[in-house]
Amino acid sequence: MDEKIRLLAIAPYETLGKLMVQVAKDFPQIELTIEVGCIQEGVRLLKKHDLTYYDAVISRGGTKMEVEKNTTLPVFEIPISYYDLLNIIKLVEHYQGKVAILAYENIANAARTLCDILQYTCDIYVIDKWHNAGQKVEQLKEAGYTLIIGDAVSVQYADKLGIQNILLTSGADSVREAFQQLVHSCTYLARYKRENQLFLACHKAAQELFLCISSTGDVLYSTLPKELSRLQTSCRHLLNRVREERRILAHKNLKEGFFEIAGTIITLQGEPVYVFRVKRQRFIAADTPPYLTLYDPSLQTSSGLPNSLQLLDPVLWQQARQATEAKIPICITGPSGTEGDEVIKQLFTKNGNSSNPLYIVDAGLLKLSDIKNLCTASYSPLHISDAFVYFKNLGNLEDDVFSYLLDELTAASYTSTAHFFFSLEEKTGSRALPDHLHTIIDYFHALPVSLPALLHKEEKILNYALLYIQHQNHLQDSHIVGMEPEAINLLCQFSWPQNLNQLQRVLQQAILSTGAPWITAKTMRQILKNEERVFLPPPQAAMNLDRPLHEIIHSIVLQVLQEEDMNQSQTANRLGISRTTLWRLLKEEKK
Repeated sequence: MDEKIRLLAIAPYETLGKLMVQVAKDFPQIELTIEVGCIQEGVRLLKKHDLTYYDAVISRGGTKMEVEKNTTLPVFEIPISYYDLLNIIKLVEHYQGKVAILAYENIANAARTLCDILQYTCDIYVIDKWHNAGQKVEQLKEAGYTLIIGDAVSVQYADKLGIQNILLTSGADSVREAFQQLVHSCTYLARYKRENQLFLACHKAAQELFLCISSTGDVLYSTLPKELSRLQTSCRHLLNRVREERRILAHKNLKEGFFEIAGTIITLQGEPVYVFRVKRQRFIAADTPPYLTLYDPSLQTSSGLPNSLQLLDPVLWQQARQATEAKIPICITGPSGTEGDEVIKQLFTKNGNSSNPLYIVDAGLLKLSDIKNLCTASYSPLHISDAFVYFKNLGNLEDDVFSYLLDELTAASYTSTAHFFFSLEEKTGSRALPDHLHTIIDYFHALPVSLPALLHKEEKILNYALLYIQHQNHLQDSHIVGMEPEAINLLCQFSWPQNLNQLQRVLQQAILSTGAPWITAKTMRQILKNEERVFLPPPQAAMNLDRPLHEIIHSIVLQVLQEEDMNQSQTANRLGISRTTLWRLLKEEKK
């Protein structure tokens, strides 16, 4: 059997990596290893591998240019085809705002050619080195551009500055073309033999960070980041235990977190090598409570799309990001469907907090005993170094439970290093929201962030729809190039009672229902009619006033109680009566 081509792929963005995995299924002669990182991060990921094991490297754009400087292996490039460019250029024809393409010269030239053929005017700028991409993006922002189409590095800088962006992506055909060239070239190259078995042994012994130390205490290989270099000393102190016990399990508590260290010993060419697997520990309890979840950023599905705050109020979005970076608590409020959860998650991930955990507490599921455990137990996320804790659905709490929670959190904050997020969803007629918001601001000096609704934001709706379509093209390797003008009008004139969540759902249905390269007005009309039937409230029957007063009062009380989801505290507040009076009115009618 012929030896496989061992290929290391450095993908500048995640979906390109996933696309390479799919296309590689058609190339059984390729053994593919994928890392995802742009420019310098891509180079760092390259350097962590034993490059003598591989036959070639494949990458794209500026990342490919930097990778070439750091390896003697042949480096192949995944191109951006004219078809890839055509899809994006057609998609943004109706974009409302100034659009710029910011790319390397070869891509910029191809874009100019296409724009000339299509008679489409688009400002095109060239990056000659990745180092000046940030400066170019800042200049474009100052010039009033609101959408930047570019390579991964351009998109990253645009995102940091709050500018909407579209990543120039390579489709499956481009990846396939690169693989074909690579296989053809590597057929004529001698394959490197495996000269260093140490790295293979380390990869088998550890699934996360690992460290290999010789019997004399020298570090042979390490994937520990610089900020965790102190763990090397901890592992050296464990050498005698590993030598005696062969396998050990130890723990180390640092300011960066709590770590589990698994040590073992292997033999390589007759010499002992000590292998340590280092794993960061998260929240651990015998039974994880139902109100608590740990957010995994790798499961984020809307990466690259603006959230509702970023879309409708970019200035406030930047203020919220600055507050998060400064570890200032934030309290999100907004009507139904404004993506409070998504805003919090993006604030967390976009400020470089991936090394810290984000725990989500569903306050609607909390009991008094849960609050006590959460605020005092040693295994609580409140007592994990520099953890982020997000309290959602606070508006569902009774007033007394809400007050108790904030009192206990305040007491815990004197010893806790956790950073807080809060969210309160607005409910029609609720008087508790302003009181709860003011209490959170007073207790924690939190920044209040009110999420705006989509109603009457036609230009923003259209821009988001175009970005969403491109995002789905990116994820699914589809090729929808836009919408019919009437479909655009229908989309922009809809009232969107469920805001951005509803807009996403409608666009997803439209994409799935479309067999053509564009979304038709007929498809959009059918979907929006169904949304109207589901979400517009039915007309209420006129109340019968030809009854005794106590029956009319009882009917009003029941109606308000149902509107408040059977929450007696909120019902009493809305009616302007005490809970005791409310209980008496309900009880008297039963008699």
